[in-house]
Amino acid sequence: MSMNRRDFLKGALAAGVVGAGAGLAGCAPSAKGGAGDASSAAYPDGLIAADFDASSVVIEPITKFDEEKTFDVVVVGAGTGGVPAALSALEEGATVAVLQKESKPIAQGGTCSGVLLDQSDEQGVMNYLQGYLEDCRWRADRKLAETYCKYSGEAIRWTQVRTAEAGFPPYTVRPTAVTEYDDGSKCARRSIMFGPKPYNNGTMIEHLAELAASKGVEFFYSTPGVQLVTDENGAVTGVIGKNGNKNIKFNATKGVILSTGDYQNNQSLVERYCPDVKEFDRKQANKTGDGILMSMAVGAGFVPVGHAHMMHDFDSGPMFGEPFLMVNEDGERFMNEDCVFEEVNCVLRNQPKPGWYSQIFDDDYVAQVTEWGGKPTDQEKMRPYMPAVEMDRSAESGANVIESLIDTHCCETLDELAEKLGIPADALKASVKRYNELADAGFDADFGKQAKYLKKIEKAPFWGIHKHVRVSALCAGVTVNENYQALRTDDTVIPGLWVTGFSAGQLCGSPDWSMYQGGMSAGHCIMTGRICGIQAATGGKLESATPVTEADVEAIAH
Repeated sequence: MSMNRRDFLKGALAAGVVGAGAGLAGCAPSAKGGAGDASSAAYPDGLIAADFDASSVVIEPITKFDEEKTFDVVVVGAGTGGVPAALSALEEGATVAVLQKESKPIAQGGTCSGVLLDQSDEQGVMNYLQGYLEDCRWRADRKLAETYCKYSGEAIRWTQVRTAEAGFPPYTVRPTAVTEYDDGSKCARRSIMFGPKPYNNGTMIEHLAELAASKGVEFFYSTPGVQLVTDENGAVTGVIGKNGNKNIKFNATKGVILSTGDYQNNQSLVERYCPDVKEFDRKQANKTGDGILMSMAVGAGFVPVGHAHMMHDFDSGPMFGEPFLMVNEDGERFMNEDCVFEEVNCVLRNQPKPGWYSQIFDDDYVAQVTEWGGKPTDQEKMRPYMPAVEMDRSAESGANVIESLIDTHCCETLDELAEKLGIPADALKASVKRYNELADAGFDADFGKQAKYLKKIEKAPFWGIHKHVRVSALCAGVTVNENYQALRTDDTVIPGLWVTGFSAGQLCGSPDWSMYQGGMSAGHCIMTGRICGIQAATGGKLESATPVTEADVEAIAH
């Protein structure tokens, strides 16, 4: 039996309208028309002065404005959540402004995914949800996972249609993945990819922002949101943006949506809320937790410590999941390489240079990887990842790499390879010698790797991939309900305030971001942006008046 969004989890999720005035009880009043509840510049529980050093957010009340503008909906952040939020609100009839800290839209990643309810059945979706929660070690917020299941499929279809309209459709739509469970139920998902590299979701969001602007959304670039505005009941009624030395008050008659991303570039917050990654490099820039800080300044909570982090390196070279010999920056082997790639960071944080290591293998690697059941990359397809190979790596070339991040090398000697990888040659040679001894013995006495993965490194040329695992995202933020409305520390709703993507909630909760569903991170950001935009524009409805269907997707293909 197929199902639609209205049928899914009838008892688990609230029906499609949220009371716009819900949650007023227990509000802490603030100055009418003023900015937040920040009298005497007191820091909310859980925050300290240093948390604001890297951020543009201002804790002291701002009472003088150089300019004032009024819109129905104001979105802070022009990224994977913010632009879909703005365009969705506009499509529901709202006037919309977007404040963006940078001079252009910013987004990351390349794959977006969602659950297709009309090609699934209710038990299948429940089974899929159960599998996800188990993969997250039962630490995920179940209600947020339910929301993803309920609305992500329509959001992905909407993205397909709108990006085609914007002139940058997905370059790959993967065949629908259908999991059939032992009880006969099924769950279908769709993944779409934007590229090829160096194009990615950032390119897609730039095109989508241009489309939104052409339809009437007003973008204010180089204008970070610095403080929320609340009324005497604590409802959010606007946001103050700063452009140069000018304070601009943006009134929001229907609501404010915060889509400012995570807090990875706010070291003060990282050291207290996600200390596991404090020594790692960060992949993004300007992700300073602005939405989190602004929300907490008006009474919102912050998800308790135990924040998931997303850390990987898919760009330096292929075969990142194959259990080749791995050495740290001192040239020394440091672990059993038969490890889930996304969790290698847990070992790397204790290495001489956290996040950096090299995979080492010889010219027999294709046969070796094939023998142990892996997926080798043939030598011709290795070439785009090798800086020594001069070639066209543009998006149009089909190389599908980001040239500034490639770091794969092939050398006739281990001494030459060590020089390319920037590691001590004597240490690398000693590590290879020891590894070959273990392979001859058929037993890894050092770390216990299975014998089938112990392949001698002896046939020149020798290969090395220099990996740089960095923080891609910190996946927890403001406390929210299942509709992504911000919640106070007493779990009451802050009226007029929605938060999207990794600024909000705890969708995963496991120390390492779950790879149960590829593309879930970006798909979740798009979905939360879309449902928050619709809610803000309509006074609480969670579904568009004209939802995008598979027929709409098929129509753009003809």
